[in-house]
Amino acid sequence: MDLLEFTMTHRKTRISQIAYNPASQCFEAAVTLMDGDQGYTYPVSVPAPLDTAYGDVTKLLLDRARKRHRTAHPGLRSTKPVEDALAMPIVVPPSVREATAELWQRLTSHRAA
Repeated sequence: MDLLEFTMTHRKTRISQIAYNPASQCFEAAVTLMDGDQGYTYPVSVPAPLDTAYGDVTKLLLDRARKRHRTAHPGLRSTKPVEDALAMPIVVPPSVREATAELWQRLTSHRAA
């Protein structure tokens, strides 16, 4: 599944496919928060060990996006009407998926470098 959707107190939140960046030792994703009639998508990363539980990573990413959304200067983000934000699929290109899978194999020592 490439996309998670959560309903929380009448707001919908989307998290793109979560990736681990070994160079920065961070989990990364695009998190979309629905606020009123607008969807706000934030590129978010959180430092954490590779073996961090999925539920913990998801919570950290959501918390980071919500914190940025509440600030006066949220930084880089994309804004779209809610219906457009929900309709847009978050797709990871095959070349990125393949590179990520190959890297994962090397990191877990299932394949020689």
